[in-house]
Amino acid sequence: MNIDLNDHLSLNRIVFSISSTKEQTIDELIEASRADGKVDDVPRFKKALLRRDAIMSTGIGYGVAIPHVKMEGIDDFFITIGIHKRGVDWDSLDNKPTHLIFLIAGPENQQERYLRILAKLTIVIKKPDIRKRLIGCHTKYDILETMLKTPGHT
Repeated sequence: MNIDLNDHLSLNRIVFSISSTKEQTIDELIEASRADGKVDDVPRFKKALLRRDAIMSTGIGYGVAIPHVKMEGIDDFFITIGIHKRGVDWDSLDNKPTHLIFLIAGPENQQERYLRILAKLTIVIKKPDIRKRLIGCHTKYDILETMLKTPGHT
């Protein structure tokens, strides 16, 4: 099973956030996902995301958070990207502000595929220069181009 991140990204699901809290930022990402036809039941989706984050923070450090959920009603995996230039408190493992948020959602019965998508995404975001480039982007097109041109994304 070969995973290509291109299949899970969309200009419609890139958000430049200016929210002041993690929950507000999550709301922005959920709204972009809903507007793009990926989420029908917003309250249920948000509850599942927050429940997952309460188990262990999805703020993995290095300015990155990966909120994620697998649930019934999501037909296929998708990634919604949030860029927070100022940084937002995400209760990250390193206690530093989060600038890059990658919301991953998909069907609950596809754990292996989820792990492969997460592994591909991790290859991209573990590179400091890529994280810096993403934070410096000013348009959705720049974000998508940076993600698509990064070695390891396919």
